[in-house]
Parts: sequence; structure tokens; C-alpha cells
Amino acid sequence: MARLTTLTPDDPKLAELLGSAHARFQRLVAEADERARPFYAAKLGRAMGCEEAIAEIFDAVDHEGDAAIVRYSELFDGSALAPAQLRVTEQEIEAAWASVEPALREALTTATEAITTYQQRLLPHSFGTELDEPLGVRWTPLDRVGAYVPGGPGGSLPLCSTVLMNLVPAKVAGVPELVLVTPPRADGSVAPELLAAAKAAGVTEIYKVGGVQAIAALACGSASIPRVDKIVGPGNIFVTLAKRQAYGRVDIDMLAGPSEVMVIADSSCNPAWIAADLLSQAEHDQLAMAVLLTVEPGIDVAIQVEVERQLAALPEQRRVVAEASIDRMGLCVPCTSLDQAVSISNRYGAEHLEILLADPKPAVAAIRHAGAIFVGGYSPEPIGDYVAGPSHTLPTGGTARMWSGIGTDTFMKRSSIINLDRAGFEALAPHAVTLARAEGLEAHARALEARLNG
Repeated sequence: MARLTTLTPDDPKLAELLGSAHARFQRLVAEADERARPFYAAKLGRAMGCEEAIAEIFDAVDHEGDAAIVRYSELFDGSALAPAQLRVTEQEIEAAWASVEPALREALTTATEAITTYQQRLLPHSFGTELDEPLGVRWTPLDRVGAYVPGGPGGSLPLCSTVLMNLVPAKVAGVPELVLVTPPRADGSVAPELLAAAKAAGVTEIYKVGGVQAIAALACGSASIPRVDKIVGPGNIFVTLAKRQAYGRVDIDMLAGPSEVMVIADSSCNPAWIAADLLSQAEHDQLAMAVLLTVEPGIDVAIQVEVERQLAALPEQRRVVAEASIDRMGLCVPCTSLDQAVSISNRYGAEHLEILLADPKPAVAAIRHAGAIFVGGYSPEPIGDYVAGPSHTLPTGGTARMWSGIGTDTFMKRSSIINLDRAGFEALAPHAVTLARAEGLEAHARALEARLNG
């Protein structure tokens, strides 16, 4: 049975893990390239790395539109839908809402309300828009946002929460056009759970297309799928690299990798709860990372025992994934002090950070880099995945050191307002003239002096 690999805080393997986010991401790309070459050789007729194939797909969608989208969908996903069949109809959405269990409808409604309430508190505020002060800023929403939501093999993992976590913040921000793309199942349908979530979130358009071609469609646009202004949402490394290819044509949220959780724990913790939380991330992906930092001796042993016990009890499909994740990526680092654990945590920059300590305040105050912080035994990471309110779309792979998770400001932009009167202008303009001439920009200086001397 798989176990967390125990490393000392000064182990070189840990130092490698705590290295640059770019290096960690490039290792994922290198692994993906190894898988991609035989795949693309079989599908496209020649061995290509991820980025070469993605560039080719984007070029085809850019020039051929719908024809390329449906061709690649059939080639990669076995989806034989015509362009006119790509968009989910209103009837399909209503039927899905009616078909799901009442408990799921209630859960989706509760989650939507919680996310809405939290995101409303994140709304940035404009000022000076009435021209009642010399300087101001206006925050305005984007016009059109697209979210990618994976469905798992054959639609086996309908991530309905991901629909809410990516698009409800956009709705709260005031984005009028909310677009969802997701790969269809073998019969050409979308899981009703996803469609029900889309209805709860107020999604305006849903398209049955996945993979790189879906990102290309959102970025390039076609007759059936108009382009968006920003693409958000998770996906595998191919989808993530497609988002990187799209950046510049459109904005993106972040470059996300496999999910991860880090736990800082002392002897006050419940070992069974911590093991359960570690496995909740491990079941996502064989590359998902679960890291335990203990700050008192002995508790790591009890947690290891629980990890093994709970792994054995998981349903086979989830156990196989979680076991591979724990075996390959799971770590336990017994630390000599809380300061040492916090230092490791800040260097790592975890997507999800759980702090399970008798006194969590010093640790919370010292944490500088984390996508989301979960404090105490009754704030487990999965509650944040579904119904707490903050979005679960968070930076991974150390990028919490530089990026934030999705919020309302993800979907807004600001325009500064400069509204000086004569006195305000005359107080500032001489300094601006000096700076303009220091830069060698004489026309700038003269534009200012024309007013000073007028």
C-alpha cells in the first residue's frame, strides 16, 4: 500500500520541489511531450510535441473555423457533431435541471448563493466617476467570458462545482455573456449535472467541445462559437498549454497544473481527518500532490496509518488514482518548529493550505503565499471546493507566489479618470515639463506649456 514519502526539511529532493514555479511547470510539459508524440503521430500523421500540435490546431481553427473544430473533436474525442449541434439548446438545459435529484438542485442553489455573497464582498469600487474630484477610477466588467470545464473520461466526472466557481464570480462582476465549453459524452450529450450547474450559475451559452480545439474556438472564434475576451477554468496540461497559446488574443486566468494540498499540523489534530483531506486531493490526478508538514514528533506516524487504511477503503477507480498520487507525489516532512514549517510553506506556495494547529493565528499571520488558507478542523479543503464561497480555481505549482485565485476582479478592468481643473494642472505641469524634456520628448513638453502660457 502506498505511503507518504518522508523527507527531512534539508533533503535535496524537497529543495527541488521548492524551486521555481517555471521549472516545475516545464517538468510537466516535458512529461506531456513524451505522451504527446506517439498520440499525435497516430492522430495527425507525425510525431509532435504539445506546443507544436497546439499551434497547428490554433492555426486551423483561425483559418477554417467550425470545420476545424468539428474535425479535431471527432479525431481526438470521437465526437461526431455538426457545427449546428455544438450549442446546447435551452430545452436540453431545462430537461437537465428537471432530471437531476432535488438534493442536487438544492446543493447547487445553496452553493450559488454562498459564492454570490462572498464574491459581492470582493467587488472593487469605483471613485470619481461623477467628475466630482480630480482623479478617479471606473471598474467595468468584461463583455464576454468563456470557462472550460473538464468532464473526465467519458463524462464520468461532471465537475458541476467548477461551473459555479468559474462563472458565478463573472456574473457577480457584471459580465453579460457567460460561455461554457465542455467535452461531450460518447452519445454527444453533456452530463445533466453540468447543465444544471450552468443553469444555476446563469450561463448564457454552452458548447459541446473540449480539449485544445475548445480553447482555440474561444480564442479565435468561429461562425458557431464567437470569441471571448477571457478564458478561465482548469484542464489537463494540453488545455493549459492551449490557454498559454491563446494569451494575447484573449486574456486568461492562470496556467494551472495538477491539484495540491499542504497541511501544517500539530498533536491537536485528528489524524483521520488529515488523512482524509490528503486523499481528497490525491484522488484528482496521479500527479496531484499531498504534502504533510508536522510540527510535533509522532503525529506523522498516526497520519500515515490513517492514509493507508483509508486508501484501502476507497472505491477502486478512485483508489487507483489516489494510490498512484500518494506513492509518487505524497510527502511527509517532520519539521523541528512552526517557523520551519511556515518557511517551507511560503517557499512552496500551495494551492490549498490547511492549518490544523492548537493556536493557528501565528501561522496564519506568517503565511504569505497560498491560493487559499483553510483554518481548523471544520474548514477542510473540500468544503472550499463546493460551498464555502471563495472560488476553488486557484494558482498551483508555486504560482501562488505571484497569482491569486479567481474573484470578481478577474473579470473586471479599470479605467483611470483624470479630471484636473486649472489650478490642479498648473501645480503639476511644470514638473511634467521637466520630466518630458529629460526624456527628450519635446512635443510632450510643448503640449503642457501651451496651457501654462495660454
